[in-house]
Amino acid sequence: MQKLLPALQRVLLPAETVLYVARAQSPLTVLEQLTAGWWTRLLAASAIVITNKRLLFFPVKRDGSWKESVRSLQWGDLEEVKPNGLLVRNVTFKSKNGTKTTYTNFRRADAKKIAAIATALLPAASGEMTVTHGFVQLCPDCRNALTDGQYFCSGCGLTFKNEKTMVRRSIFLPGGGYFYTGHPLVAIIPAIVEGVLVLELLVLLLAGLTSPQAVPNLFSAVLILGVFWGLETAVTILHCRRYIRDYIPEKRDPARARQEATLKVSG
Repeated sequence: MQKLLPALQRVLLPAETVLYVARAQSPLTVLEQLTAGWWTRLLAASAIVITNKRLLFFPVKRDGSWKESVRSLQWGDLEEVKPNGLLVRNVTFKSKNGTKTTYTNFRRADAKKIAAIATALLPAASGEMTVTHGFVQLCPDCRNALTDGQYFCSGCGLTFKNEKTMVRRSIFLPGGGYFYTGHPLVAIIPAIVEGVLVLELLVLLLAGLTSPQAVPNLFSAVLILGVFWGLETAVTILHCRRYIRDYIPEKRDPARARQEATLKVSG
């Protein structure tokens, strides 16, 4: 709760009461799991806050502090909460729009408690559906609902890091996708691997230009290195796309921040 206090101060609504807080892991696709390194699971850490009005999902750092991203699911938009798994406890949240989202690696006691709270609150909230009938990504500054694929807030103007820039940096800069999403330590290994592959490609191309005898074997060698580089870059894009879709705020304009502070004080 102490680590999430900055988030809750921004996000909680009037008369909204926190009932329970649990740690878990954000959903990973099968492909993400198959290509995941240890850092992927570490960076997927989440805190789930259960209130009397809704469920709030906060991506968090290793120490539990907030990453300035939040998803919301109203009780009225939730159809079912189902714990599952034997060794590892997962919880599946089924929305009224038909989507199922599974968060993983709960403590067994947390999974049972969340299911018990849902059993108590869902019947009373059955008539309180919103237009989305499911999860909503919220702006961390003004609580405005964000639109999928649009990396700016129409309410307060806050901008977020976007997929096009991430893809360009992943392709043209070794480890660029991870650097862009704010994970410099994770970027070190991919940056070294991609840098070595690019250097070897350049050496082979130079050898082909200076030694015509090497041309027959050059194509296959370049193709192999190109495939490895392509796979490494594709994995980077795959994982960084998930971080981007958590809506990572760009650096805030200092003038805008001062203006917001002035409005809060005057209000």
